[in-house]
Amino acid sequence: MPVWQKAVQPYVESGRLVAIGVVQEQHPDRTRLYRQWRELDWPLMVDSMNTLEHVTVVPIPVAINAAGIVVDDSFKPEELESFLNANAESFEVPDDFNRIDRIKLRDRQPGIESSPGEWHEHGRVTFNLEDPDRIDIAIASLERAARLAPDDAAIHFSLGTALRRRYEGPMRQTDDHQRAVTHWGLALDANPNHYIYRRRLQQYGPRLDKPYNFYFWVAEAREDIRARGEDPVELTAEPMGSEIAQPSRRTSRDATEPMLNEDPEGRIHRDESRLVHIEPLVTPQRVQPGHRVRARITYRLDPKIGPWWNNEADPILTWVELPDGFTMTENALAHLQPEDPETQELRQVELEFVVPEDQPDGTVRLPGYALYYVCEHAGGVCYFLRQDFMLTITVDSAAPALK
Repeated sequence: MPVWQKAVQPYVESGRLVAIGVVQEQHPDRTRLYRQWRELDWPLMVDSMNTLEHVTVVPIPVAINAAGIVVDDSFKPEELESFLNANAESFEVPDDFNRIDRIKLRDRQPGIESSPGEWHEHGRVTFNLEDPDRIDIAIASLERAARLAPDDAAIHFSLGTALRRRYEGPMRQTDDHQRAVTHWGLALDANPNHYIYRRRLQQYGPRLDKPYNFYFWVAEAREDIRARGEDPVELTAEPMGSEIAQPSRRTSRDATEPMLNEDPEGRIHRDESRLVHIEPLVTPQRVQPGHRVRARITYRLDPKIGPWWNNEADPILTWVELPDGFTMTENALAHLQPEDPETQELRQVELEFVVPEDQPDGTVRLPGYALYYVCEHAGGVCYFLRQDFMLTITVDSAAPALK
């Protein structure tokens, strides 16, 4: 059972707390099946198009008091009791409070001079009303928005979501799913730090790029629900193929296989809080031309902040730029993920390379970086971050040989 469900369940059952969930799931019926399985008696709202655009990572636990005021936007499970004790007052919500007439928004067709944002909003509203007969209208509006704003990540993501939804219904077109993947890719290319965009692509992607089996729980859920004497929620599109395939794991790569430079332009956000401490080590530090050097990069979670590795995401990716003439002889830069979803262990990766025979004496610097998923605390917000480091060696013809 997820950390947050365990934490809030007693307070919800006692009537002291109202819990509402928002999930960025492509398939609403899978969310309904999950809700039935876990016997959740609070609302789960599906935001397939990520209309809450400020939500780029998950989970984001938010505490709202009885007056409707956000009192904590980085809530922790252990803070529940103090939050409830401090916010026990009642508050009556006005009947007309923040009410949006989605039908009127849907029928308010943008005009020829309308902005990309207006076409985007019309497409989203039409899509979210879940009327299969109007999915073509939603897609047409989103296509218009994408033509007007070809670099807008959110528009491409919305269009991909609508195309995939049409693919699952009676109005499907043969290339809908491929086009959906194309637009999700454009969204991620425009915003490579967006966790949700990356996950949507990985859902259908190669096993090596998949952090975990996304829908492993479906079979277990159905079995448990039937054991309770209930009929499981039916799914419009059964998870299959890559959606339920186990990720392919590798702990090392062949030395002839090049390292992956996943962020050549340096666009991924830096770990400015230093949730992870990187400790590079080269042995030997002084080396003769033509000899080998082994580098070990250690990743240590900050003990004061107390972050956790997010093992439901990709493993650490380490990249080192080798100067011309340097040759890789061993590449063990991949890291095998633990089975537990969140852990705090020390992590290390290694590589070995040969200095060229004709390398002149002097200092050589090999810039590198790591990409990793890390959570602020157990059950807290998880981030995809980058941290740069430097390997430094001294090439010295008079250095002692290790062989």
